[in-house]
Amino acid sequence: MQESISNFSEKISVFLDKNHDIAFLIFIGVFVFLLIGNILNWKWTYEPKSWVGYHWLELLGPTSYRFWHAVSLVLIIIILAVIYFTTY
Repeated sequence: MQESISNFSEKISVFLDKNHDIAFLIFIGVFVFLLIGNILNWKWTYEPKSWVGYHWLELLGPTSYRFWHAVSLVLIIIILAVIYFTTY
């Protein structure tokens, strides 16, 4: 089982290494999905994963923290889209 999983992940890695344009589209799609989850208040999409995140959540409050998390996701999506459209 472990061998088949590592074999599958290696195939994906080789495929994405050969097809950078598809990798960019996958990353953009993942960040768009996270942004939609943030907008729809899916807690797992914006829940902090470190002490720094919990510090910012405590400092800003949940609503403001979600807003700034969404802003950062939008910036990441824009940067990836600009790189994608200027490169490919």
